Amino acid sequence: MKAVKVYVLAVMLVFASSACMASEAVPDPDLSGSSSRQMMESIEKIIYGYVSPGGLIDRLAKVEEDLFGRSLPGTIADRHAAILNFIDVGTDEQPSMMFKLGIAEWVVDKKINASEAAVKRLENLEVNLTGAAKTGSPIVMRVESLLATLIMDPVTAQPVTLPSNTVMKFRFMDELSPATSRVGDFVRLELTDDVIVNQNLIAPAGSLLLTEVREVKRPRMFGIPGEVRLSFNELKPLGPQRPSVTVGDAAQKAIRDARKAGSRGEGAIVGAGALSIAGAALLGPVGLVSGVFIRGNSIKIAAGSVTFVQTSGDITVSAYPIPISLQPASSQATDSSGYDAGSSTSSGTGTYSTPSDTGTTAPSSSSNTGGDFELPSEQSVN
Repeated sequence: MKAVKVYVLAVMLVFASSACMASEAVPDPDLSGSSSRQMMESIEKIIYGYVSPGGLIDRLAKVEEDLFGRSLPGTIADRHAAILNFIDVGTDEQPSMMFKLGIAEWVVDKKINASEAAVKRLENLEVNLTGAAKTGSPIVMRVESLLATLIMDPVTAQPVTLPSNTVMKFRFMDELSPATSRVGDFVRLELTDDVIVNQNLIAPAGSLLLTEVREVKRPRMFGIPGEVRLSFNELKPLGPQRPSVTVGDAAQKAIRDARKAGSRGEGAIVGAGALSIAGAALLGPVGLVSGVFIRGNSIKIAAGSVTFVQTSGDITVSAYPIPISLQPASSQATDSSGYDAGSSTSSGTGTYSTPSDTGTTAPSSSSNTGGDFELPSEQSVN
């Protein structure tokens, strides 16, 4: 118990110093100028998966108690900003809590459950490994305890360049149709295989593609078909950066190659062709550009269907340098111009990797080793 108290106190001291600077930093570009209410909602959605009722002060105190074991000093705005940086951004020296939780999942299951809330993901891991969820301890300590149990090496992050035109394969987790879709709906697509550059894990299988229904037209009289326009926006990898994606020549080639190879038990291959319509494209006779556009009275994309996208430009992201002991025994290397349709299986155990030198830096030696989860100072996200 004494060691636990010392640990919690150390975390609080680091947190307090970070909170003093939080007003000068923005944890996420999308949260720039956000109100305390908006930031509180973002925190709760990450941790619990829902927005809690009640006042801001009580909700903030509960989050702090659940995360660290006690309430913290500072203004409400400072505490919100510091918590968001801690759980979702991290620093060059210390990855965020969600980054570390993702690594724990990946080590155990070779994929992450990015569509679930942090608490649910943590409980699932604990039940899997120990038979019971350790709900009486702060979340921070539970994550570190898992990592200390699973791997010897500290979890670090380093900047890695994810090249333009890197092709990735995604699976629809939800059905999409003109009859049921609504504007603003979030459609879940999960990455089927790890994205790895020079043995640096950027996005594990299970990472989400941020996708939104932006236009819906219901079927009308006289046989006029319904339409749904779906925008593929950004990949959500381990780190806080959000690579933008599109469906260009490389992705369309991967779609065609996958159709020729056969789905091998997977869902239908979505998209092929080239006709662009205002940044999206038609599904069926034509294909994808930055999203999909389905048309018809009864056409739908079933859950389990797959499609391919590609990165729309070079981007530097935070990645996990995979220790030798955790590196895949074999991986299908591809360059940034395309995806080998034969490298992926329905179990999601394949990898996308690029063999070119990306100029990565060595991992920091100052990271924690399992018993200490330092709160990172504020960091802007590029």
